[in-house]
Amino acid sequence: APEPTPDENNFDAEFSEEEEAAADELSDWWFWGHSDSTVHPPPDVPSAKLFFATLPLKFHSDAFYAEFAQHILCPHYLDKKVQGTPAGSACPFAGGVAFTRHADIKKKLAEVPEQLVSGEATRRNELANLKLDPKVFPLTDIILLCGNVEMHRRLSPHIRALLNNPSMPDRDGWKKEAEAFLATCALKRRFKAKEEVGTWWFQMMWKYIIGITLTVAEAQEFGKFQSAWLASALTSAPNTFVDKLHLDNVTSDIWPLDKLLEVQVQYRKKIRAKLPDNVPEGDRDIVAQGILEVFSFGGISVPPTIHAAMAVLFRRDILLSPVEINEGNIEAFIYEVTRLFPTVQGFCYYKGNERQHLELAHGLRDPAVWGPDSHKFTLKDLDLYKKNHIGFANGAVAKSVNDTKECPGQHIALPASQGFILALAQWQPSKGKQLAYWAPKSVPRPGAVFNNWWMDFDVVIQDWMDGDQTGESLLAELGPIEMARLLQHIGHAHHKHSKLRALLGPSRDAEQNRYLGACNLATKMFFEITRGQYQELAMNHTSHEIDMTPPRKTDRYFELDFFGKTPTIRLPTQDGVAYRLRDEIMAKMRIVQGTEIDDSMDPSVRVTTKEDRLGAIMLVQQAYRRSGGKEPPPNSISRPDSYLPKAMSTFYDITTDDAQVAIAKCGMGQLYLKANKNEYLKAFGDVICDTGVLATLSVRPSFERLGAIAVFKRESNDKWTLTAIDWKHGDKVVKPGESEWEHAKWVWRCSLITHMTAVHHLVQAHWLVANALSATWRETMRPFHPVRRLLQVITYNTTSINHNSALSLFPNGGMLHRMSPYPYEELQKVFTAAAEGWKFRTWPEEYASVDLPESVKSKLPIYQDGLEVYEVMHEFVKSYIDLYYPDDDSVTSCPDLNAYWKFPCVPQYARSLPPLSKKALIDQLTRGMFDVTGYHEFVGYVVAYTTDPAGACLQVRPGRNMCDLQELLAVNSLVAGTGTPMPMFVPSGEPGDEDWLHQLDLTSDGGFPASKFETVSKHYENMMSKLKQISKTVEQRNAPGAGRDMPCVAMDPLTFERSVSL
Repeated sequence: APEPTPDENNFDAEFSEEEEAAADELSDWWFWGHSDSTVHPPPDVPSAKLFFATLPLKFHSDAFYAEFAQHILCPHYLDKKVQGTPAGSACPFAGGVAFTRHADIKKKLAEVPEQLVSGEATRRNELANLKLDPKVFPLTDIILLCGNVEMHRRLSPHIRALLNNPSMPDRDGWKKEAEAFLATCALKRRFKAKEEVGTWWFQMMWKYIIGITLTVAEAQEFGKFQSAWLASALTSAPNTFVDKLHLDNVTSDIWPLDKLLEVQVQYRKKIRAKLPDNVPEGDRDIVAQGILEVFSFGGISVPPTIHAAMAVLFRRDILLSPVEINEGNIEAFIYEVTRLFPTVQGFCYYKGNERQHLELAHGLRDPAVWGPDSHKFTLKDLDLYKKNHIGFANGAVAKSVNDTKECPGQHIALPASQGFILALAQWQPSKGKQLAYWAPKSVPRPGAVFNNWWMDFDVVIQDWMDGDQTGESLLAELGPIEMARLLQHIGHAHHKHSKLRALLGPSRDAEQNRYLGACNLATKMFFEITRGQYQELAMNHTSHEIDMTPPRKTDRYFELDFFGKTPTIRLPTQDGVAYRLRDEIMAKMRIVQGTEIDDSMDPSVRVTTKEDRLGAIMLVQQAYRRSGGKEPPPNSISRPDSYLPKAMSTFYDITTDDAQVAIAKCGMGQLYLKANKNEYLKAFGDVICDTGVLATLSVRPSFERLGAIAVFKRESNDKWTLTAIDWKHGDKVVKPGESEWEHAKWVWRCSLITHMTAVHHLVQAHWLVANALSATWRETMRPFHPVRRLLQVITYNTTSINHNSALSLFPNGGMLHRMSPYPYEELQKVFTAAAEGWKFRTWPEEYASVDLPESVKSKLPIYQDGLEVYEVMHEFVKSYIDLYYPDDDSVTSCPDLNAYWKFPCVPQYARSLPPLSKKALIDQLTRGMFDVTGYHEFVGYVVAYTTDPAGACLQVRPGRNMCDLQELLAVNSLVAGTGTPMPMFVPSGEPGDEDWLHQLDLTSDGGFPASKFETVSKHYENMMSKLKQISKTVEQRNAPGAGRDMPCVAMDPLTFERSVSL
């Protein structure tokens, strides 16, 4: 079936099973409807469960505890009681009556301040719905915030003055404070959403209300005191009741009363000393105590609000994607957080001896005010919030401001919460080019209603997105909050992008293995093989030891048997290869080869929608992340934080027509460009990029045949336009705008990477050229032979790398067989054609053989830059050989060189060479040096195409324009091998990246005069100087506006490694 067109504006609404399970817990913990809701009526109360859970409390003398415990255990208990009662009525509750309808609560709030003044109503020693022990309030036996009218009038002017002092920040000021806090947290890479924000807020309150700066440690100590104070205040309740509260901020360590009171005195003295002079002496202790209560009880609403706001931001089932928090909607966002997650949930007072509960949390969900979707998190009109919000006892206003019961700090709480979330929801400062953002380590999970709604969770800085991979620019468009949501979405078990709990057995990194759960055993094994090889090779990448072993035949070879179609290529298995690593690869590959190839695609690994694509891009970056890596050489493509190499030039969206032009002119398509001599394509343009040869190969039933020819029309201004693609499998020429256009481009890209990887990179660069150089010098040349020393420089670890690559990629049932679409006999045809088709040419001869107009091919980077590089290398090699071999006779008479020239392990290489001569030796060494450095960089540099599932892979499924997750991870496991840290050809001179010149010093042990090495040193410095100059020229050619469709750094000498990596 044709692939559905991804919706460019919306994500799919699919949630992971973990997200769904967490969402189910919301209804278990909370009831989000209201007693009057018709859309979401309160469910039945599990009475048996409640009865037995609260049975011990029923014997307590205060009926409050027994019923209030039921409310804690089952928040919709009260909704069920109120359901069906007439408007304006209250229901019996917790030794009094409760009002849950918004209109009733608002009316009561407007009446109660004057009733308290007249004495018609009173307040007692309570905090919201909780009764407090008078022993912990020694000055007045009652919490001052809820004290009598006279006490309130003494306190109110001074507290309001302190809360409204000129230094109090506005929203922008709080945002700056939050940014400073987050920057500090970024240094340790994480923070606790509840605990550490609470500590920060203690610092802020002390700083701005009373002018005292607390260190983090001091704020933490104050937090312990605050927790102990609240715990001690609740000890009048039965222990079973306190246990049922499950309050995070109530420690089980109840302080002795004398300690608690002593610490109160200490803090009160500290505050008293900073009070303004206009506070009368007789009131200073009372005011100091009032401020201490503000810090401990009244001011603790901000952290839970921020905590709940963060939870909402990171919960896609509560606030649907896409989400962007900005100056325009932050006020409504925080209002909505405080509506559905109010920190203060009740306002209590007494009419006579009847306790009246104004259930603020219920009123904030009343559908009569907030609409039929009052149980949902939706941003509403600001005027609606300002008119009807009651979460701060809004409307409890008296004739005298000093008798008003509205929260006096709401003008601080709201802007502070807004500023913090604005700071969190933006891109975070980071080193270099990284776009950093905060994301939860796991899905925020619900907590008890009286636990401020949410359990604490870790928030972790994510600073991996530095723009060095294709697809990251598309991710960046999401914004930091959607990035965080997507990251946690793909990271959960059972998500379609993961199913991540099936591990490989002994795993080096379970955190990364969880990103492979949807993949089959073979893909997982290859992932482990790649990382194991990477880690082994990375440990010794700075080694510059000179191999002094005498020439000898290798005892064991890995033979590439082509069933007689071309001579067998032999890969030595010795050269100090890590036997443990080799044996580990062999053991894993035996498992892989014993696993049947199954090309059926589990729906969980499909990539179809825009979110699938973005999730897959992020998945790749997460799966290959690593920690503890050493900083690679300055110009290396290796990364200390990932197994994947850097993409030195990336695509914003690799699927566009312009991107195809860039691939052809500056990317992997350069190898396949030729003049258009096909009559049936001539009308479309004069240049083609031809991978049609792959169409001759049959494929396994689940796949399309590869092979496509892209046609480009050149304009007079050197601009190219992609005008048509000959899609071989479809047997038709597809043009822009036609229904198969995107698919034809996909097939062409996949054909390019498949042919270049299998033919040019694996067979020719590795198994032919690099193997010929490395295997032969070891078997034929003495340790002090000048050619051996030069070859040793450019074949670092080659034997190990080639052997390991063959173990995993060559066999029937191996990874290349699995990630390609071919039956093994067809893959063998690819290997055979690559080996048979290889022909030795100098790079200038390669350039001359290209069938393109001079005006075209002279501007292709592989030739424009590559010819300059080749010339400099040729000059050095010629100078080096001239120094030791003055003429042809000195070359042809050298037994080591004669033996070397036979290249017995690679017959295809030997038969393509001219007879041994000085010129032939210079050309062969130069081309070898060029092949394992610049040319290998070009044919092995595919990471720019593979990290986006819409980029390129090695197989095409009918009707699909992106690869599935299994293919994506398999291909990138192959690519990760190219990111192994390797010694650089043009060293920076920094530690770990030193010159290799000393390896050419044959003065002491080789018996050559010191003058020769002095001359070699001059030629070396000359080569390095010229290569650095070429690098500057390449940089200029790659600059915007310089003429190239995209930067091409493959022939930049500063990026060359000294030998082939995978």
